[in-house]
Amino acid sequence: MIHPKQHITDLAEICFQHEVHSIIISPGSRNAPLINAFYQRFDNRCISIVDERSAAYFALGISRTVQKPVVLICTSGTAVLNFAPALSEAYYQQIPLIAITADRPAEWIDQYDNQTISQNNIYKNFVKQSYQLPQDISNSDDLWYVHRIVNEAFFKALHQNAGPVHINVPLREPLY
Repeated sequence: MIHPKQHITDLAEICFQHEVHSIIISPGSRNAPLINAFYQRFDNRCISIVDERSAAYFALGISRTVQKPVVLICTSGTAVLNFAPALSEAYYQQIPLIAITADRPAEWIDQYDNQTISQNNIYKNFVKQSYQLPQDISNSDDLWYVHRIVNEAFFKALHQNAGPVHINVPLREPLY
C-alpha cells in the first residue's frame, strides 16, 4: 500500500533530480506536507518568506541570476494570487519558476468557505502550462501519473523558451 502523502515526498525528490536551485516557501497550514517534504530533501536550500508576493519576486531574482529553476510553494486560497505578478514577469522574461500551490480537495472548491477559490489554471495567461495533481493516491499507477505530470512540468519550464509552470496540489486532512 502507498502512503497517502508519498506523492509529496516524490514531488520534492523529482525537483531535486531536476537540479532546482532553491525552494522559496511562504508557510501556511494547507502546505505543511509540502514544507516538510521539501525541507527534508533540500534543507538549507529552503528559504521561508511569509509574504507571497515578495517570495515570488525573490524567486524570480534567484532564477534569473543562477539560470536554474526555482520552486515557489504557498498555501491555498488567496495566497496563490500573490504569485501572479512575478509569474507574469517570469513568463515574458522566459525564467523557469515552478509554482507549487497547495489546494483544498475538489469537493470544497467554490463553496463560499474560507480559502476555497478555484486554483486550477489560475495563472493561465502567465504560465507556459498548469498542472493539477490527483488528490487521492492509492496505487502505483496514481504515483506514476504524478511523476509523469511533474516531469512534464519541468520539461515545459526548461525547454522551447523557458518559463514558469504551475503545479496545483490538492491535499486532504490530516495534513500532519
